[in-house]
Amino acid sequence: MEWEGSQSQVASRKFIVSETCLNKLLSKCSTCNKPVVVDKIVKGCLLVCTKTCSYCNETDTWESQPTFGGLAEGHLDLSAAIMFSGSTTAKFLRALRFAGISCFNDSTFYNIQKHYLSPSIEHVWKTHQNKLINDIRGRGSPLILGGDGRCCSPGHTAKYGTYSVMDLDSGKILDIQLVQSNEVKNSHAMELEGLQRSLSFLLDDCKLLISHLVTDRHSSVKKYMREQQPDIIHWFDVWHVAKGIYKKLEAAGKKKGCEKVKAWSRSVSNHLYWCVASSDGDGEMVKQKWLSMLNHVADIHEGHGDKFPRCEHGILEDRLWMKKGFKPHAELAKVVENKLLLEDIQKLSPAQQTSDIEAFHKVMCSWAPKSVHYMHTYMESRSKVSALHFNENARRDTRTTKSGVQQYTISYPKSRKGEPVVKDVKTEQTFGYITDLMVYAKELRLRNTSYRMASEKKKSKKDHYHWHRVPQKDLIYLNQL
Repeated sequence: MEWEGSQSQVASRKFIVSETCLNKLLSKCSTCNKPVVVDKIVKGCLLVCTKTCSYCNETDTWESQPTFGGLAEGHLDLSAAIMFSGSTTAKFLRALRFAGISCFNDSTFYNIQKHYLSPSIEHVWKTHQNKLINDIRGRGSPLILGGDGRCCSPGHTAKYGTYSVMDLDSGKILDIQLVQSNEVKNSHAMELEGLQRSLSFLLDDCKLLISHLVTDRHSSVKKYMREQQPDIIHWFDVWHVAKGIYKKLEAAGKKKGCEKVKAWSRSVSNHLYWCVASSDGDGEMVKQKWLSMLNHVADIHEGHGDKFPRCEHGILEDRLWMKKGFKPHAELAKVVENKLLLEDIQKLSPAQQTSDIEAFHKVMCSWAPKSVHYMHTYMESRSKVSALHFNENARRDTRTTKSGVQQYTISYPKSRKGEPVVKDVKTEQTFGYITDLMVYAKELRLRNTSYRMASEKKKSKKDHYHWHRVPQKDLIYLNQL
């Protein structure tokens, strides 16, 4: 059953009307214009008014909103708005109650979410994902992927791990895998499991050719890619490594007599970016350029190595130089010459990085904040809505003035401890995917005019929610809802 005029109905305006103003509107008979008796029935956010005129014996019934298969439009619209916008149910309904606005209770929302909203998200996401994959096939070139995991809460006590895989050429999320900690041996293993599922989907199901993968330095991921996926070139993201180096240098700089290490910490971590970007993937060159820092901080600018014999900078002004053999230089050398670090910096990605995936994880926090717990199905649904939003707004253009000048602003990010950073001002975000979600949710309600019908339809498609991936205890609980 197709719903005609669906997009126009989704876009139609709604208004908040005070009851006193509504009484004035309904107080007279529409036939004889005499005073009438008005009986009101409130069903959530639906108001049904019956006017009875004692003069002309006319009875008229007026409803404040249309219905879809017996369900008030406002119930479906507001429930969809809660989930699709990333709001929390309790706060949203509490805000309406504080404002004196009649609305449904939370059980109504959970029924609508279960039977109409989550299936709508799954459908729209699958449609969008298939289009992305077909576009990649049309390009005819091997895929360069970026991958990274996100836990649902800080620390090592996370219940869920979300692994996101991005096409680094287009900057769009290709796949999201949600892993629960009791599906694997511990929460640390969720990242590898998520990557394995994504690669299985892209390689085996979609038959895509993957040439490169850029990730962080997760130990089990390194081993898996080395032993199980030798045909895919595995790179490490520079930002993750540079961030770790900076933290270690900051900690070393707090030791007595090591203030110079702290003064050099930002320059040393920034130096890693230059080493990688200027070496064209030559791992040995990266290593020699990196180790040259130990000479450079001691005001020695030659004799670094056979591939990189001397520094490329010009004449330098006097700086806070270190002396070899003294404590500050020794503390710096412990970090710079770390054996594992020297192995891994040779595999740092010279071009594509995972910074866009980090940006996506920040977007995901708007739909699935780490301070709020969701059940497996709804955590997965909210993650996919965030991916739809991110993909629609990926790599937006820089905003310009009327004269065509690009606009920039200064921010003071927490990661930089208040240091100013210049950023370009992006064009406004768009939300076209919301219309698709709203339309499909209403079409589902027209096809399944009761929760029972929707539940039976879902049971006939058990793979709709990937039930084989949901832990058994959650599956039992979901079936009881």
